[in-house]
Order: sequence, then C-alpha cells, then structure tokens
Amino acid sequence: MGRRNDLPNDCAEILENLDDIVDLRMAYAHVQDSIRQYSVAGRPVPEALRRCEKHLLTELTAQSQGR
Repeated sequence: MGRRNDLPNDCAEILENLDDIVDLRMAYAHVQDSIRQYSVAGRPVPEALRRCEKHLLTELTAQSQGR
C-alpha cells in the first residue's frame, strides 16, 4: 500500500489488517467503516485510507465485470 510508516498508527494498523482479508468486498467494507470512524470522531481521514478505498472499488468493479 505504500509507505505505512508515514501514517498515523491506527491507519497503518487498518491497512496491515487488510493483508489478512481475502474477500475484496470485506476489505472494502472494513476500509469504509474505518473512514466512517474517522469522520464520526471529527478527525481528518488519512489520504492513504482514501486511496485504498478507491483502489479497492476499482478492483471490485473489475472483478464484477470479469476482468
């Protein structure tokens, strides 16, 4: 996912946990939930988390189209 050592600890941990998730839909839901938690807490969402969300959505779209 990139340089995780530049991320807040909780964000780096979220991205590390994605390595264990095999189902892309579950990974996407996990990232969305994490983004929601940042927003609810009034904290800015790390750009790496936003990029991860976009990447997973692209992968899910390609997968649904049989690519």
